[in-house]
Amino acid sequence: MPGLPLFIHVGLQKTGTSFLQSIFWHNQAELAAQGLDLVPGSKRDTFHLMLDVRGRYQPHFDPPDVSEALATLPGKLAALTGTRALITEESLAPASDEQIRTLLDACADREVHLILTLRDLGRQIPSAWQQELQSGASVSFERYLKRLAKQRRKPNARLWINKDIVGILNRWGAHVPAERIHLVTVPPRGAAPGELLSRFCAVIGVDPARLDQEVGRLNESLGRPQAEVLAEVNALLSKQDLRRDVYGEVGKRYLAVKMLVPQKGERILVPAKARAWVTEFSMTYVEAVASGGYDISGAISDLIPDASSFASHDRVPSDREVADAAVAALAAVVADRSNAVRARRDELARPSVVKRLRTLARRSRR
Repeated sequence: MPGLPLFIHVGLQKTGTSFLQSIFWHNQAELAAQGLDLVPGSKRDTFHLMLDVRGRYQPHFDPPDVSEALATLPGKLAALTGTRALITEESLAPASDEQIRTLLDACADREVHLILTLRDLGRQIPSAWQQELQSGASVSFERYLKRLAKQRRKPNARLWINKDIVGILNRWGAHVPAERIHLVTVPPRGAAPGELLSRFCAVIGVDPARLDQEVGRLNESLGRPQAEVLAEVNALLSKQDLRRDVYGEVGKRYLAVKMLVPQKGERILVPAKARAWVTEFSMTYVEAVASGGYDISGAISDLIPDASSFASHDRVPSDREVADAAVAALAAVVADRSNAVRARRDELARPSVVKRLRTLARRSRR
């Protein structure tokens, strides 16, 4: 007799995962009321599970419970009260055959279903390049595209391991039957804002109308000059500066998201010279999805890049544009730090704080 369904959503990266996850984590009580439990129970714990599954635990800066995340998963699943459960973590997609087997062994009492959210390469590639930069990379867009083109026939190549639909389906499909693999396509540009959520909820049996969708957070994109600034900054950082536990807070969330994204720079498009191979390679995905016997929520045609994803020219931002973006970011950093200093001084000047400091000073002189 099959166990209760467990949906494992493994991305892919840059396919609306942050948007979906922000809604799900905010609506845990409502999801539970509809019979769906999120497991392990928090975004942080889910990230720790991924680190443990994929052998990425770093004991010198990760908390010790990361090393126990997989071992404690069966107990957490057993304690759930809903009729269905969901694990959502986009960095599980590149898991190796052995890592997948280890994770599924920990879910042995459940009927595992796999969910992949898929996006056309014309929009995914610029987003994936930005993701590389926001993880500390310094590769230029031109170099990134050349590497993608060269490695596109190698499913386990590093740059494709989070994007190659065929390779990911082959790895996970060796353990999960096709009838329990659900593919959710990201709607084309201009679709209704809630369409992706509706497509995903149709798979997991949730009524999206009962969810608070105002918290849905779409990752805002860097403009092209701003992305070039980030790449050049990364190139000058030390290995210690690029460490996962440090760079994520300072390089990604502070410099990239807080200082560079608000500049609203020119949208990053795949250059015209790459259009042919990107479109041709996308068709291999369409064929694999159409012939695989998978459950599809959305339209297979959504995986064919639209003309609007490609530039009509191959212009690279000028040095002046990049310099202007860098100066604007520096000005934003100074303003931000100035606000922090003023707030700290204002706090210290509050009568209650002054009184407390004077009391402490008198005590220290006794």
